[in-house]
Amino acid sequence: MRWVRFLPAVLAALTDCLVTFIVRANQQDYPDGVIIFQAVMFLAALAVAAPQHWVRFSAFLLLIAGAFITGFSVGVFYVPTVIAAAFSVSRE
Repeated sequence: MRWVRFLPAVLAALTDCLVTFIVRANQQDYPDGVIIFQAVMFLAALAVAAPQHWVRFSAFLLLIAGAFITGFSVGVFYVPTVIAAAFSVSRE
């Protein structure tokens, strides 16, 4: 069940695609802040699969903070990623 470690990264990639489609539909120019946010959330979700405990825990906290700071604009789409990261971190 090693694929469970990478489940948050897969969900983050799918969420990034969804957010890209939604933001592009509502705005003509794609904001730089959203690109940076998506990169940070994807890298944090990928870091949840790291073998070091402190890296996994720090990445999990970063995912939670990113989802709550952005609120209902795009952060609500990352809730499944945060849940999968919590499951992945709690398994070890």
